[in-house]
Amino acid sequence: MEKQTIVNMKETERVKLSKWQRFWHFFIVIVVCIVPALVTYDLVVNYFTGSYIHKSYPAIYFIVGYSLLLLAIILFFIQLRRLRFSRIPVSADVEKFHASVNATAKELNWEILEKTNNLIVAKSGFSRQSWGERITIVRKNDSILFNSICDPDNRPSIASWGRNKKNRKRFEVHLLKMLSISSFETN
Repeated sequence: MEKQTIVNMKETERVKLSKWQRFWHFFIVIVVCIVPALVTYDLVVNYFTGSYIHKSYPAIYFIVGYSLLLLAIILFFIQLRRLRFSRIPVSADVEKFHASVNATAKELNWEILEKTNNLIVAKSGFSRQSWGERITIVRKNDSILFNSICDPDNRPSIASWGRNKKNRKRFEVHLLKMLSISSFETN
């Protein structure tokens, strides 16, 4: 990942995805928007041709079609919110940061895709609960930024069935364990 992208993620505290990853991450919104688009097309055609059967026909279309548009808007904001990092308010040096990541990766079977002093990108594999997650961890001077989303490189999914939360909790446990061990050793 480019250095400017990492700086941008630190500043915005939001995961940056490639074009295709963004497409797959927001795919559910696109799918839900298909029905309102078809309803709008049909209403416009019926309006100009006058071919609707009775007066309640456009009202039913309007109610069903645009309630799905409202759902698409809600899903868009949910997916957008999932790109935000959660902040872990601890400072860790590179060794403790990497040790925490390695311990969590070993426990949860993460495949580390990218590893630098300040950035970890990993993914978990397919399980009975999920198609997999993409984990992004950024080390800042005063905190650690953590994000786990359904893997946009895999099949589109909007539910991880608790795997994203588990990824964060287990990483926090290992990070705090590493930090408490080092503070114990210095005393």
